[in-house]
Amino acid sequence: MQDPRPESRISSVEKRTTKLEAQIEELSSDTAEELRAIRQDIKQLNEGMMASFKQIGEHFGLIEKENATKEDIRKLEKRFDKVEATLQEILARLPKQE
Repeated sequence: MQDPRPESRISSVEKRTTKLEAQIEELSSDTAEELRAIRQDIKQLNEGMMASFKQIGEHFGLIEKENATKEDIRKLEKRFDKVEATLQEILARLPKQE
């Protein structure tokens, strides 16, 4: 058997090249679609996580505000007690009016 003629070999190489290029194009397209889907999934997960973090932050923010308010009330009560004691001392020093 003889070696194939150059024209036949070139034709064969061209066919294989065309087939390989077509497969590469298909894989590229499939990969691009998958990447778009993955990006969309990541975006949705990110939005969900950010919403959850925001809710948690708001929840803890409310707790901190409540704790701060309770602490502020305790401080104010102590200050009122001091003011009341001081007022009682001042009233005790004043001459009684009849």
